[in-house]
Amino acid sequence: MSKPVIVCVDDEPAVLDSLRRELSEVFEESYELETAVGGVEAVELVKDLVQDQCNVAVIIADYLMPDLKGDEVLRQVNELSPKTLTVMLTGQAGVDGITNAINTAQLYRYIAKPWQPADLQLTVREALNSYIQEQQLYEYQHQLEQKVQARTRELTQTLQELQETQTELIRSEKMAALGQLVAGVAHEINTPVGNALLAASVLQNETQAFDELYKQGSLKRSTLSGYLETAADSSRLVLSNLDRAAQLIQSFKQVAVDQTSFEKRPFTIIPYINSVLTSLEPHLKATKHQTTVDGDISLKMVSYPGALSQIVTNLVINSTRHAYGPGEQGHLSFSLHQQEEQVILEYADDGCGISESHQAKIFEPFFTTARERGGSGLGLHIVHNIVTQNLRGTIRCESTLGSGSKFILNLPLQITDEGTHASV
Repeated sequence: MSKPVIVCVDDEPAVLDSLRRELSEVFEESYELETAVGGVEAVELVKDLVQDQCNVAVIIADYLMPDLKGDEVLRQVNELSPKTLTVMLTGQAGVDGITNAINTAQLYRYIAKPWQPADLQLTVREALNSYIQEQQLYEYQHQLEQKVQARTRELTQTLQELQETQTELIRSEKMAALGQLVAGVAHEINTPVGNALLAASVLQNETQAFDELYKQGSLKRSTLSGYLETAADSSRLVLSNLDRAAQLIQSFKQVAVDQTSFEKRPFTIIPYINSVLTSLEPHLKATKHQTTVDGDISLKMVSYPGALSQIVTNLVINSTRHAYGPGEQGHLSFSLHQQEEQVILEYADDGCGISESHQAKIFEPFFTTARERGGSGLGLHIVHNIVTQNLRGTIRCESTLGSGSKFILNLPLQITDEGTHASV
């Protein structure tokens, strides 16, 4: 039976014939009409319909019947098919009977005997419209839940892939601050996930309010329209923000790439820095910035030149991207000197400087003031990690708005296998 079913219940066959005739005039083409003589037969009929996976849209039951009263019939039907709308047909039901049906069977309406055919048809039409709207709403929510679950699975899978990448990085000891990286990812995806949770919460609250109105029988078309609009808006927000979170995590996975193996060896610092700057000439030529390196040209280190190369590269690129406006020409300088068993390396630019409120955050992963220009917020974070983890030194920043920025690195002249420092 493919069409939804309307069930009529009464202990008088003449009344059932009248109900079938009057309802058939309006609903026969779209709905199946079933009748049951008495309450027991009605409950068994609904059981069979539910087992056959038929949609029982509305049941109309007389109140005063010898085997089961109408309120008990409707209560049992409500347990078998909670979405079925229940209507009581009564000429003798008291307040207690109607109240019991409302409380135990979610009574939709009651019709007094004798009824007018037009009133009966209007009541059933309204009940059927409510049933259809409830079905459509259920299907819409089910589809939304499936989409959210699918997006959540994708997000979970991406997170798992990120965690696997992080594990590989820990094993290879290429990045010592993976805990900060995880915190950065969590912070970065917090906004879209928070927006998605907020939209889902709004949808849940609206659904509860809608359900209360429905149970009270005071649902209006305007309320339904408003709810459907809210549901549509909330679903769009949930899906778009989960998509954004998935995209962010996918992009952060690119951060977790193997870095070139650092090999420890003795090297002369200034010539090495000059060689790194030479490799950056194609980038610097486009900016017309000037670079200088000052200090003791014979000063040597026993350390990791690859690590120092990455520090120099990141510092220079950070300045060219953030310290100057389009077309501005600046001066980028390196200076170094020995202080006991340390080499003091200072890097400075004469750009726009860094505000005091931002200086405490510049080494945090994913902190950037240029997100709209594609900045990742990882350049100085990587510098900090290499200085403190690979080279076992320290780094700090001094800056004033409008007067440029200076980074002071304290590095050991020699790194031994045990991690102790000695002069060269």
